[in-house]
Amino acid sequence: MHPRFCHVSVRAATLDAGSRLDQDQIREPFADWRRIRSAPRTVTLAFDGGYARRTRKGPRRNFEILTGAGEIDGKIWVFASAHKAVAGLKRRLAAFVSRLNISSEQPIALMTDGAESLLRLKAFMPVPTRFVLDYFHVSMKLRHIDQCIGAVPPAVLSPGGSVFELYDRFNFLRGYLWSGRRAKFEQSVDRLLELLDRAEDVLPDFHRSIHMAAGHLCDLASYIRKNESGVVNYSRWRQEGRRISTSAVEGTVNRLIGRRLGKGQHMCWTKRGAHLLLQVRCAVLNGELLERFQRWSPYIGTRQIGLPWNWVPHHS
Repeated sequence: MHPRFCHVSVRAATLDAGSRLDQDQIREPFADWRRIRSAPRTVTLAFDGGYARRTRKGPRRNFEILTGAGEIDGKIWVFASAHKAVAGLKRRLAAFVSRLNISSEQPIALMTDGAESLLRLKAFMPVPTRFVLDYFHVSMKLRHIDQCIGAVPPAVLSPGGSVFELYDRFNFLRGYLWSGRRAKFEQSVDRLLELLDRAEDVLPDFHRSIHMAAGHLCDLASYIRKNESGVVNYSRWRQEGRRISTSAVEGTVNRLIGRRLGKGQHMCWTKRGAHLLLQVRCAVLNGELLERFQRWSPYIGTRQIGLPWNWVPHHS
């Protein structure tokens, strides 16, 4: 391999491109979101976090990477940053919102899994947003309860009750949460805990499954109470064609972080190197890399290479 084209030169060129992309994002004017647009669209912003291995040895071997995705009319734009300083993060989020052409009067949903580090993003956004709890993580907790209750055999747990009362009550709980009925959900949680206590007396051989179901149910109830402002009518949102989960962001985390910075890789990174590489990967996924290069060097993409089978003699 020619010394000018080795892994060191490729790495240096990649980091240099990432640095220029990052600087362009910060320097670009981001006041375009203030302009009122004629046709408001439904916009969903979803954020999640991932981790990469740190090169420096010490008690903290990993550092967090913030990833996000914005969906407008079915098109998904991705965002990533390894720097979480307030001033820089505000400017990067503002530039990301500006590129999405979001106006201040559009209904914007900020969807997260309820983590404290992600909830603070609401104050950093340059446009008003509404927090929406990701239903994907809610369904995972419901799945754990369903698996534990499914291991309990049918039994009469209350006078005049059905042998399937335990399963019916859990289905009611799931339906109330799906439709965003918080008061009914709390009533179903209390009733389901009562039925699990009776099931533990009636079916002592299934103590472990019943105890695990009660634990997962309390965890779900605590999770919903902590993020009650983000619980919406998911059924209505689904019917309106709006996103109810951060599955797009989960895929973004795997594409941006998992393939190169985390899963299946034993590489360690500095925070600066990971951040610059992520800017290049985001530009590739957003389809902006060639446009950015052409902005820096207008001749890129204009040269044409004549292939042998297309060559025509000059005298013909």
